[in-house]
Amino acid sequence: MQRRPTILIVEDNHNFRELVKEYLLDENYHVLSAENGEQTRAILQSDAAIDLLLLDLRLPDVDGMQILDEVLIGRPNTAVIVISAHGNIATAVEAVKKGAYDFLQKPISPERLLLTVQRALDFLDTKREKETLLEDMKNKYRLIGVSPVMKRILSIIDRVARTKTTVLITGESGTGKELVARAIHLNSDRAALQFVEVNCAAIPENLIESELFGHMRGAFTGALRSRRGKFQLANGGTLFLDEIGDLSLPAQAKVLRAIENGEVTPVGGDKTENVDVRLIAATNKNLQALVEQGEFRPDLFHRINVISIHIPPLRERPEDILPLADYFLEHFANQYNRVKPRLAEDAKSVLLSHDWPGNVRELRNVMEKAVVLFDRTDLHGHDIYQLLHGDGLISKPDPTEFLKYHEAKEKFERIFLLMHLRRHNWNITQTAKAIGLERSYLYKLMEKLGIRRENEGRAKNIRSNHSAPSDPMT
Repeated sequence: MQRRPTILIVEDNHNFRELVKEYLLDENYHVLSAENGEQTRAILQSDAAIDLLLLDLRLPDVDGMQILDEVLIGRPNTAVIVISAHGNIATAVEAVKKGAYDFLQKPISPERLLLTVQRALDFLDTKREKETLLEDMKNKYRLIGVSPVMKRILSIIDRVARTKTTVLITGESGTGKELVARAIHLNSDRAALQFVEVNCAAIPENLIESELFGHMRGAFTGALRSRRGKFQLANGGTLFLDEIGDLSLPAQAKVLRAIENGEVTPVGGDKTENVDVRLIAATNKNLQALVEQGEFRPDLFHRINVISIHIPPLRERPEDILPLADYFLEHFANQYNRVKPRLAEDAKSVLLSHDWPGNVRELRNVMEKAVVLFDRTDLHGHDIYQLLHGDGLISKPDPTEFLKYHEAKEKFERIFLLMHLRRHNWNITQTAKAIGLERSYLYKLMEKLGIRRENEGRAKNIRSNHSAPSDPMT
């Protein structure tokens, strides 16, 4: 059953207060009342859920504007309608500028009172829906990572989100460039407005200008009606130009003009339109190399490369593999109404030993298939191996079934050692002690199985990425 809205009337005139209370009770609202500032503060400081405050600005013991300030700070989800006498209109207007929803001037007709109250409550409902939607969006596009490099990226996002600074995100396909772009948008002051994405690589050259800036009816064959472009649709919000390295040089020049001037001209039009857009660009290409080759405009490169965020591939941040896998398992278990499966130790080892050429996108897909195809409480190494190297069908035999004994033994040894090396943060002495081997023999096993070579290169990449990084804010 839906909760009745609660309205607090703050009015020192007894007759007026009771009359307003009677009107509201007739409309089935839950009504509280106070005749001075002291009573009002006592109610506001209680646990009472108050949706709307009807506030007289003239109270016997306190200025009503002080009460308004306290409500705006302490109860931001409570709407306030100010009640003013004829000679107090200027103060009422000031209250609305501060954050009050509206003001009513005495005497008040029942119709005007109830209409304004309903509009204020509708405004609250819309605000709550937006906040819920925004929270859902933040959860949907949440960045998961415990590695030092991901913590640094999250720190940069926090620092740049509430600015209008242009951001360039680089990294291999599947590393999560769009997620970073959305995280910047959702943590900005523009979060409630549009996030418009453009895949520059997917738009034919002859349509890119129309796609970005719109066109007028009759501008070209097939333009049967006028159409707004992505810059206009993103006005007030964020425009995400994905794969910007695939833009042609003519298109790059037009994008640069739009960014520099904050103006766009639709194809076939003669009037410019002002746009307020926060631009985020992304690419899996080396733009600096393209600039040197004459394939990317240097002025556009410097304009979009104000803040640069590089997302390393998943193989260079193995600390994030298991947290991401666990998050995806929970996400898809909820989505498909399944019990979340648990990753057995050998499954974790297979995940950690894989190079993930498709990065986070590949890991996400594997975890989705695991939830859909395997109706089990535990996922084991052969399950993950099957999804990674098989055709994804649960009828496919265990890949170890056709291995020779020495091949299966070697595969198990490699998974087993990777699991324990990972558990002990690649400390050879601790790992050898934990599994009951001599340190020298463990080294020989690692060399035989190729583990040292594989992970020393990985660790070297991680160390080079984390050592004395330059401040991306400069």
